Amino acid sequence: MQIMKKELKNIKILATVGPSSIDKEILQRMESAGVDIFRINLSHTKEKDFNGIFSKISSSVKKTICVDSEGAQIRTGKMKNGQAFLENNSVVSLSDCNVLGDEKNIPLYPISPKNLLKEGDILYMDFHNVIVQVIEISKGKVKARVLEGGVVGSNKGVNLDRDINLPAFTEKDMAVFKMAEAKKIDCIALSFCSKKEDVENLRKIFKYPIFAISKIESRKGINNLEEICKVSDAILIDRGDLSRDVQLQKIGLVQKHILKTAGSFKTPVYVATNLLETMMENFQPTRAEVNDITNTLLDGAQGLVLAAETAIGKHPAECVRMVKNIIEEVKNYKQSEKNNYLNSIFDYSLIEPHGGILVQNIISLQSIKNIGKLKKKIVSDQAILDLVQIGEGVYSPLRGFMNYKELTSVLENYKLKNGAVWTMPILLQMEKSDINFKEDERIILQNNSGEICGAMDVSEIKKIDIKKIAEKWFGSKDDNHPGASNFKKKGNYIIGGEVFLIQRPASYAQLYNLTPKQTREIFGNFGWQKIVGFHTRNVVHKGHEFIQKEALAKVGADSLFISPVVGPKKADDFTAEAIIGAYEIMIKKGYYKPYPAIIGSFATYSRYSGPREAVFTALCRKNFGCSHFIVGRDHTGVGNYYSPNASQEIFSKIGDIGIIPLFFDVAYFCRECGKVVDKCRHKEKSKISISGTKARACLLNNEKIPDYLMRPDIAEMLEDMYKNSKNKLFETGQ
Repeated sequence: MQIMKKELKNIKILATVGPSSIDKEILQRMESAGVDIFRINLSHTKEKDFNGIFSKISSSVKKTICVDSEGAQIRTGKMKNGQAFLENNSVVSLSDCNVLGDEKNIPLYPISPKNLLKEGDILYMDFHNVIVQVIEISKGKVKARVLEGGVVGSNKGVNLDRDINLPAFTEKDMAVFKMAEAKKIDCIALSFCSKKEDVENLRKIFKYPIFAISKIESRKGINNLEEICKVSDAILIDRGDLSRDVQLQKIGLVQKHILKTAGSFKTPVYVATNLLETMMENFQPTRAEVNDITNTLLDGAQGLVLAAETAIGKHPAECVRMVKNIIEEVKNYKQSEKNNYLNSIFDYSLIEPHGGILVQNIISLQSIKNIGKLKKKIVSDQAILDLVQIGEGVYSPLRGFMNYKELTSVLENYKLKNGAVWTMPILLQMEKSDINFKEDERIILQNNSGEICGAMDVSEIKKIDIKKIAEKWFGSKDDNHPGASNFKKKGNYIIGGEVFLIQRPASYAQLYNLTPKQTREIFGNFGWQKIVGFHTRNVVHKGHEFIQKEALAKVGADSLFISPVVGPKKADDFTAEAIIGAYEIMIKKGYYKPYPAIIGSFATYSRYSGPREAVFTALCRKNFGCSHFIVGRDHTGVGNYYSPNASQEIFSKIGDIGIIPLFFDVAYFCRECGKVVDKCRHKEKSKISISGTKARACLLNNEKIPDYLMRPDIAEMLEDMYKNSKNKLFETGQ
């Protein structure tokens, strides 16, 4: 009788859990990347380990867990040193599975060789690596000659050159099924399904309905495919084991046959084996692998199974993400007209730039007409930094320095004139005496060294009430506010107009600079979509590290984008060299594993404008391609000018900005907990604050930076920099 099949609206991703992935953070990353079903393969799982593996998976993720049986297959037993090399024309014994295998003895299970084999039988072992022929069965002992020598591993499949009847379930299968039933697991994959009765008997084992996935891995399964499809919820093509029974050159056509046959019964088909084998070692698949998956999906597969890639490979989460991205591309291809799809072939599935367009106002010096006749103007280092960020798209959708109407709109409404959320004035200020040009005139912008950095089409020259704007901007009349003080010194005229970057000035962080165009290409190349951005003007301490790791785990992130401010800062702030050097240690030592991390310096300067700057720094990271952004308490604030929660509360006020803010309280070290936390039940006297200010004080007082505050290798680097006068550790001020 045909069963009622569950409708599958989306392509499923099944991922096998193994030594590489049985870790809470990795499982969560895999789930976030797109896994629908986590698979426990009993062929590589000991019975005694099942409960622990299930508990680890179920406590880490919420997706379906599938038990995949051993099924009706002959396998090698345990081999000494994991494998043995058999020489051509040598004679070996085929033994029971209680014998440890070596060059002279090959154990087989689940049935004793003496009860299974006949003289003359040919056995193909470990994907045909070794071929042997039974030459003698005497007194319960089985001997075979080696026709084709090679390496045989533990627990490897063995094929016989004749049909034999094996039980559909091994003793281990039956024992684990009982445990699975106690846990209400309702997704079961039946290995080496050869006839419909195998599926029907599987259902009888469980007292409740199960989702039965029948694995086609033999000629018997192919011959009885139609009957199997009628009684199965899904079919799984295991191309690896199937290739032991079917010639390798036929596998592609057999796959098409199975997909077509199952499709006629509306039975979903999953495809497994060698999808992304290259990625077991490498970060990227081959084009052939991508093409294989693409065509498998176009042929009608409704699920893809990652086996060794996620069980023992080096990049389990990245494999899932790659499969997910290919699935999305196929979906887009099917849903769009071919020409439209091909025209968008270089677009990645990343968050869109703020305002929808990544500004690229970059021109060559040679493209400027009559440059010799244009007026040249030396502007401040801070103005040059803004010029670079506008030109390269960090400040998208801004195309230039703001005019008075834009400034007013940002200060009063947190919006640009086009309605896009924006909180930070981006201004070119001058004293009246410095203005030697007029409106509607193009000028050349130079840095203090006289280098030509950009061009500007001046649209407005406007005098402003600098005290009134400072109070509106920074929320303070205090002349000691570092941001307001810096703003007031620059001049009470603003110059509005579009700017064009000609060349960026050299700086220490040149090698660490990444433009939004570059980061988006990098993220797209790796298939990353969930990127957590972290803004900092301080050396990393354990409080930062705690918050970063919590954020990565919270969203199941693909990567951390560390974006330190490397422009001029206030006196006694850590220098760019110190900040980047500390983060280099974090990455090189693998302190963020299993999450990758990239440093991309943010060549700007701190405005110290608290909540406004918190949103501004988030929008800039959105333009870099970050999907999430860490906002701590007192983010980008200074002194006591802003309430501790102001930088978080403003996000509720301005509404959705595309990038998702991740709010965190201040992290501290708890003596009772013995670790860094952001909340616990212990009394205040047990809590030790963590800050860059403390680390700075230790250095200035020639005291050792405590381990609770900072990793010892980072502390040692800072101490060496402080002692070595050639290495600049602290800023001298803007």
